[in-house]
Amino acid sequence: MDKIDFVVTWVDGNDPVWQAKKAQYEKSVATSKNGMNSEKAYREWGTFKYWFRGIEKFAPWVNKVYLVTDNQKPDWLDLKSKKLILVDHKEIINNDYLPVFSANPIESNIHKIPGLSEQFVFFNDDMYLTAPVKPTDFFTKEGLPRYNTALSPIVPERYGTANFQVNDMEIITSYFSRDEILKNGKFFKLKQGAKLVVKSLLYRNSKFICGFWESHLPYPLLKSTFELLWKKERETLEKTSASRFRAPADTNVWLFKYWQIASGRYAIGDPKIGLLCSLDDADSNLWKQILSQKYRIMCINDGFDIKNKEDVMREFIDTMEKLLPEKSQFEK
Repeated sequence: MDKIDFVVTWVDGNDPVWQAKKAQYEKSVATSKNGMNSEKAYREWGTFKYWFRGIEKFAPWVNKVYLVTDNQKPDWLDLKSKKLILVDHKEIINNDYLPVFSANPIESNIHKIPGLSEQFVFFNDDMYLTAPVKPTDFFTKEGLPRYNTALSPIVPERYGTANFQVNDMEIITSYFSRDEILKNGKFFKLKQGAKLVVKSLLYRNSKFICGFWESHLPYPLLKSTFELLWKKERETLEKTSASRFRAPADTNVWLFKYWQIASGRYAIGDPKIGLLCSLDDADSNLWKQILSQKYRIMCINDGFDIKNKEDVMREFIDTMEKLLPEKSQFEK
């Protein structure tokens, strides 16, 4: 394994130019407070600079950081950093499909970033490094991605990701049989942690492999797996790429992770590396947890129904400022 790049996608939903562009197209799709294309999907909290500060402080070994945006960049971003490369959607997505306002087409095309390393870690902008990480937290020395997963049903939450998971798994199970997935996966290894092993045991006798448990933490991925699936499933991935807003027929980035799991081309990661949180539940315990650095990675997910949003935003920024007070090389 020679090098590891990081890729992060970001949108400033407060940008009036971007808002006007989105308004031209969104009349054709259903939007609601809690739907797939809700305000939550585009909201900018002003905390993105702490994502970069965490990368610099806790992963100084990273090779390149690719920031993927739609003709945007944060005002504070310093493009002079030798590690940083700004990537516009038009560089990686068929321009006939642009503009897009969904993560799914963007994530399906990130392997087309010029110069991207074979091993890379894909981040959403709400996935923060909060303590030091090593390259081997994400990949083995041989270059295999590390995951913690389990056999799991797909939970059809009304505003969740079940549609995408079903579409992903329909593809996976067309190439891998139930027995092959059970044989190739590492679902029953104790290194996964007792909770995940028990979860897998509960579903191992199901007639079908319905899905895999998702940690909602950064995704170690292989560029070659994207290229392979684009050869095998070009029509499906083109359809997702042309999906301007999130649609039930989309696939998502988990497809490429699922392929690694079903094929057995992965290694088990540390089950205690990270934690998923929601700002819907933000209180003093969340802020203390971030500052404790008990977890090396924390996904601090936006919420649909955040109480006292202005207070939460202020406390969120105050907490990140305490954890990461120094400017990074990525800031002016």
